Amino acid sequence: MRKVVFISAFHDFRTMKRASIHHVAAGLAQQGYDVSFLSTRYSYLSKIKGDSRLFLWNRSNVVESERGVNCYLQRTLLHPFSTNGQFLDRLMPAAFAIYAKTPDKTFDTIVSKADFVIVESSVAVIYLPRIKRLNSHAKIIYYATDLLETVGAHHSLAAKLEHEWSDLFDHVSVRSEKMAPFLKWARGKMFKAEFGVNSDDYHSVSPSPFTNKLNAVSVGSMLFDADFFTRAAPLFPEVDFHIIGSGTEFDAPRNVIFHSEMPFRATLPFITHTSIGIAPYRCGPGVEYLGDSSLKLAQFEHVAKPTVCPNFAMGSSRGRYGYQPGDTESIRSAMSLALENVGKISARAFPSWGEVGERILYPQRHPHLQIS
Repeated sequence: MRKVVFISAFHDFRTMKRASIHHVAAGLAQQGYDVSFLSTRYSYLSKIKGDSRLFLWNRSNVVESERGVNCYLQRTLLHPFSTNGQFLDRLMPAAFAIYAKTPDKTFDTIVSKADFVIVESSVAVIYLPRIKRLNSHAKIIYYATDLLETVGAHHSLAAKLEHEWSDLFDHVSVRSEKMAPFLKWARGKMFKAEFGVNSDDYHSVSPSPFTNKLNAVSVGSMLFDADFFTRAAPLFPEVDFHIIGSGTEFDAPRNVIFHSEMPFRATLPFITHTSIGIAPYRCGPGVEYLGDSSLKLAQFEHVAKPTVCPNFAMGSSRGRYGYQPGDTESIRSAMSLALENVGKISARAFPSWGEVGERILYPQRHPHLQIS
């Protein structure tokens, strides 16, 4: 049985918050691979800064099995982080280098036995030299779901990736071709990682959770823009705006309804029964790739929901209605168009996550995925 190891500095496989890396790991486990999920950058600082993995505090530094995936959350005394302070900012490159060498026999054993190591585009890139030293035969894959700059990783990491670590990857899987200009060091070994959907998840959902006829749903916290709702909600008092797992609450109109973070499956009734979807991203470095890489946008496409999103996230998909962040009139126009098209959008089919996972492992079998 071939062994696949995922390394993330943000996610743990056991959290309620689900990103594509969770789905790919689960999909490969279902395909018969021996999958391990290593989660790092977790320490006593996590209790201060807040972290979706805090409920796993007493389950860290041990291997647990969850739905066929071996899970390991590495907890240390401290961990390096991005900071706006100039003094601390200058110290972080050295801190990352030290942290990457933290002794951990369990981490090393899992990596040393892997056939594939999939490194998430995050602080996890600091482990690249260690991975290569431990296991020179494993295929190392950079899973670029986001740009390091977009997720707020320390600026030194992107420079290290380009100038020192780029040759350590066998290939790079990107979520959008629009990321290519920012990853010139990966030219010749870059492939597009497609979206996946397990259709059965969406066909067996619970009844509608809504009491109102018209509803708009936003799921997730990445680049969340609260300003959208303070502008849109008063313009459309007949619509209930449901915000799930944004990680923040704010002074909002009465028709804005906050929901805590919930398990992936618990979000599906909201996604499948909503009138329209909302992807309220705020601007950030290189955000144009979100039009191709956003999981929430793909989910709304799969269930044929008109979706409101910033102009920079429109992409080439139909059924999206763009606005300029901070512009009330463009928000009014996008919302109106989305509501006019309820029930008029065609659903989009996607491969399963297991199929996507195998294309990430073996992209050469799919030449059409290569990005020149």
